[in-house]
Amino acid sequence: MQTYSRLIDPQDAVQIASQLHLLQAAGIRLDPLIDWSLALYADNEMLATGSCFRYTLRSIAVEAEHQGSGLMAQLITELEKEAARRSLERLMLVSQPKDRKLFSAVGFTALAETGRGVTLMENSAALFPDFLRKLETDFSRLPSFGSRPPRRAAIVMNANPFSKGHRFLVESALQECDQLLLLVLSDDPPDGFTFEQRFEMVRRGCADLPQVLTAASGPYAVSTASFPSYFYPPSELHESSPFLNDEAELDAALFARIAEYLGISRRFVGSEPLSALTNFYNHVLSRELAPAGIELCVVERLCQDGEVVSASRIRDFLRNKNYSAAGKLLPPTSRAFLEHLAGDDTKLQPED
Repeated sequence: MQTYSRLIDPQDAVQIASQLHLLQAAGIRLDPLIDWSLALYADNEMLATGSCFRYTLRSIAVEAEHQGSGLMAQLITELEKEAARRSLERLMLVSQPKDRKLFSAVGFTALAETGRGVTLMENSAALFPDFLRKLETDFSRLPSFGSRPPRRAAIVMNANPFSKGHRFLVESALQECDQLLLLVLSDDPPDGFTFEQRFEMVRRGCADLPQVLTAASGPYAVSTASFPSYFYPPSELHESSPFLNDEAELDAALFARIAEYLGISRRFVGSEPLSALTNFYNHVLSRELAPAGIELCVVERLCQDGEVVSASRIRDFLRNKNYSAAGKLLPPTSRAFLEHLAGDDTKLQPED
């Protein structure tokens, strides 16, 4: 059987109908988060399809009567070729238990697994170990503590932007550990600052703290692969949702692997009175990390003028050009950086 691949044109009603039919027959939905889709054809009949959002494969299916014929391997090969053409260095996917062996056979390596057997996988056996080794090397450059091993902790932060609240969380964690890993989310949120801007604000904001290692999370902590709902929250939060729990559990399991490798025994988070999703995530972290010997430490959020210091409030102030109000919630390093970004016309210095 001669097969060929084609990108799916989102404006082509015939292609979209064939894709939906194939996915529905396999009991798979067409994911709402898609950058591009591709299909395998024979004699103008769609036999297999897969889609991609950023670097994560989604909505993958092979027509039932052609399963076991090697089409999945062909489909993955074509998806990887298209990803390489788009300069993507990796592909990740979330596999249901019944498909894990299938994806393992075409080159995907398991990174984390939930209690239901849902697995986060990557098409490389080297990238995650390389990520861990780099973190350990960077940790080794921090101040040492004689013969005893350092007490290590971690914070995963978006820092969109880096606020006084983030600095307060860092200082609180440093009272309980010797070395602190700050993983800054590498995936850009739909609203706010880029990774490069957020990372630079964190780096500047903690430059005076020699015990702190600031590093990019890559796709290995609160990413669009492990926890897409963080970036694109559901319209209604159902804490019993198996899909939402799978996401949070995968992210927790992946962090547990990072913590085990680096000897991290505590993870610090801020209390969350504003976001139901983040509050749910914190509960899942507490539940899932404890069996791995990792303590989740919840620090009460910094309040100022009777309100919690919130990055979303700062972004609202900046959008509305209320620079004085935004400046009150930012440390001097972030104020200086944002003024540099915006130019001389924007002054974030708080009024006396």
